[in-house]
Amino acid sequence: MGTFAGYTGKVNIPEEKRNCFGQQMMKLLNYGGMMRPEEVSLFGRKLILLSPVELSKEGNVSFWYNYFEERSWENAGFDANDLDFYSEKIGSCEFGDVILAAYMLYELYDETPGFVLCDGDIIDPWFYGGWLNHILGTEFSMEKRYNLWENAEYLAFFRINDPFSISELEDLISDKYKIACGTELADLLYIIHGTETLESNHIVPGSYPDDVYQCKKALISFREINGDNFFEYLLRFLQMDRSKREKNTDANLTLLAELSLFLPARVFIYLAAEIDHKPFWELWKEWKDKVYHDEQIKQYASEKLQKQRMEWRKRIIPEIRTSEFLRQDNWFTFRNTPEELEGKDDYYLSDDDRIFWWDGTDEVIISDDMNAWLTELSDRHRRLMDLPDAGCGNKFKGSDFIEDFIILLDEICDYYERIYPFKTMFYDFIQNSGKKEYRAALALLEMLYEENKEEGKVIEYAKWDWDMVSKNVTQNIARLRLKRYLSVMANVKLRKKYFNF
Repeated sequence: MGTFAGYTGKVNIPEEKRNCFGQQMMKLLNYGGMMRPEEVSLFGRKLILLSPVELSKEGNVSFWYNYFEERSWENAGFDANDLDFYSEKIGSCEFGDVILAAYMLYELYDETPGFVLCDGDIIDPWFYGGWLNHILGTEFSMEKRYNLWENAEYLAFFRINDPFSISELEDLISDKYKIACGTELADLLYIIHGTETLESNHIVPGSYPDDVYQCKKALISFREINGDNFFEYLLRFLQMDRSKREKNTDANLTLLAELSLFLPARVFIYLAAEIDHKPFWELWKEWKDKVYHDEQIKQYASEKLQKQRMEWRKRIIPEIRTSEFLRQDNWFTFRNTPEELEGKDDYYLSDDDRIFWWDGTDEVIISDDMNAWLTELSDRHRRLMDLPDAGCGNKFKGSDFIEDFIILLDEICDYYERIYPFKTMFYDFIQNSGKKEYRAALALLEMLYEENKEEGKVIEYAKWDWDMVSKNVTQNIARLRLKRYLSVMANVKLRKKYFNF
């Protein structure tokens, strides 16, 4: 058991867009917090170091850990050469959200039908497309989903044993967007529910329901005339090209021929299937490449409505900021919150937790509280550098630097759980072990470790079952201070801004 996702389409992406697609895929994985953990063992201690996803020399990458969820899942990966993406179990939190966004990128790029599925259900592109538009600077819309007939046909043939259902239609296009649909939606509803209501409802003459009803009545008469040969003769008629239908002289085909000039052949087939109690989609799969496709569809909507529908279809999906996209508020997010945390605000991801990705743009906006805290830390760091040995005493000095550094990181991780430094930061500090700026930064890290112990001891509730405890426990403010500080030390541009090294 578990949560699985995938993309059903053929991934028909034009050659000129493939490079851009690969770059965008890597960007969303990076900003979504996908990481590759790496274990190092020195001086009898084991450390986990984190590296953001990046392509190998061969053009591929695999990953299984999310920085924000702080949990490993089964392996996932991307190959930029053939644009192949794969995943196994993905969970239902941050890791899973980013995986679904990755698959959604395929759906939005693919020029042929295809859908993102999560445990077999079609995913609404609105949420994931909104984040993609934000993080990638794209202007994706839901226009592809409005190709209702093409999409429904694809699903009907994709799921061989299950007829296209109302639930799948609702997955394709939710109620609030159906006003932007036209006769394709009506056809699908008639296929799913039948057309019996046309016989009792008041129908506006000249409307689409009226034309469908007239076609049904003509087909009923046609069947009475042809009996067991009904479908044989219907197929012969539907195989005629437009000129033959226009010149029809058969009195039994007069009305059908007139209707065929503007009604799609599928209308005749789903009405015939209903009349004779046959499965439409099986019949359509057999006939669709044999029948005419030269109708000139009548416009039933006013020019104003047509224009409005086009605007709705092409409407750019509103952007969703990364912190909002990764926000977790499931039924189990705050389950098992201990009494000592009752009454405190629930934890939700903010840009302060994303400072590793700060680059000076508005992608990561540092809050006033975070700015004040970092300013305070920079003052402490400056004062430490003025002390003998940068405030470190005999620690982090000479040949003992690496051992003392590893011991401190290991003790922090052991106490606060899953506090993993970034690989680049780890080796940067080792390579600059003789500089007082780095030694003072470690002295400050050790102080933060000790100062926050009392407030952070609530993490004890997560030590035996991290995944089943409240996020208020795993993301308690004491623990976050350590995690955020290490993020600043890993972000050289931000570290320079506050700590001047």
